[in-house]
Amino acid sequence: MRWNNGNGRWQHMQDQDGTSWLMVILMLIIAVAVVVAVIVLVRGTMRQAARTSAPTGARPDSRAILQERFARGEIDEQDFRARMLALDDTSPASG
Repeated sequence: MRWNNGNGRWQHMQDQDGTSWLMVILMLIIAVAVVVAVIVLVRGTMRQAARTSAPTGARPDSRAILQERFARGEIDEQDFRARMLALDDTSPASG
């Protein structure tokens, strides 16, 4: 950049302490940080919305959960059969 020193001669302006480059770099870092923050915020909001609006049909069936627990050994056979019977008793009548 050039400036007029008042006597009609143009001279090259020199930045002696380097603050102008430091300011440019600082502004770029701030701009990038703002963009990254916005992206992270939008992604988090979209994930939260996707979690809360899951279709009700996506829930696992209670019988399938019992079968998985029995297969993993969390419940014994007697408990498994009693719970399956309880589910059969509470299921709505088809007809």
